[in-house]
Amino acid sequence: MPSAQLSETSGADDLAGFKNALLAQHRERYLALKRSVDEDLADMITARRLQVERIVHDLRRSCEKLLDEGLKANRRRVELQKKAYKVELQDDVFEHLEKRVRARLEAFRRSPGYGDAMETLVAEARDVFPFPSIAWVEKGDSAFLKPSGNVLEVREELQNAWGGLVLVEAKESESIWREGARLVDNTFRTRWRRLCPSFAAGLGDVFTGFFE
Repeated sequence: MPSAQLSETSGADDLAGFKNALLAQHRERYLALKRSVDEDLADMITARRLQVERIVHDLRRSCEKLLDEGLKANRRRVELQKKAYKVELQDDVFEHLEKRVRARLEAFRRSPGYGDAMETLVAEARDVFPFPSIAWVEKGDSAFLKPSGNVLEVREELQNAWGGLVLVEAKESESIWREGARLVDNTFRTRWRRLCPSFAAGLGDVFTGFFE
C-alpha cells in the first residue's frame, strides 16, 4: 500500500477516535449533569413535601383548635339558651299558676264561706297586732268585717289584694304604705307571695330534671 494511502487511513482513524472520545466525554458530562439535576430535584421535592406536611400539620392543629373553641362556644350558647328557656318557661308556668290562684280566690270571695275566712284572718291579725287600728279591705268586703275590739274602723281602700285585710295602726292609717308605718298585711295576695318561693323551688326542680 502506498504511504499516502496509509497516512490517510491513519488520519481517519485518529479523527474517528477523537470523535468517539469527545462523544464519550460529553456523554459522561451529560450523565453527571443529569444525576446532579435529579438529585437537586429530589432534594427540592423532599424539601417541598416536608414544607407541605408542616403546613398541613399546622392547618390541622389550627382547625382542631378552632373546632374545639367553636364546640366550647356552642356548648356555652346552648347552656345559656337552656337557662333562658328554663327561666322563661318557669315564669310562664308560674304566671299561669298565679292567675289560676287569683281566679279561685276571687270566686271564693263570692262564696258563703268567705265570711268565716275573714273572721279567721282578722283573728290572726289581731293576735300579732294588738294596737288600736283601722282595717283596710277591698271594695265590698266591709260586709264581712265590722268594727270591734281594737279594730276602730273598716275602710274599703285596698286594691288588687285578692281578699283579706290589712290592719294599720290608727295613727298611721292615712299613710298606710309610708316607710316605717306599723301594720300587719293579712291579704290573700300577700299570703300567696309568701308561698311563692317554695312553689318556685318546686318548679325549678321539675324543670332542671326536664332540661338535663
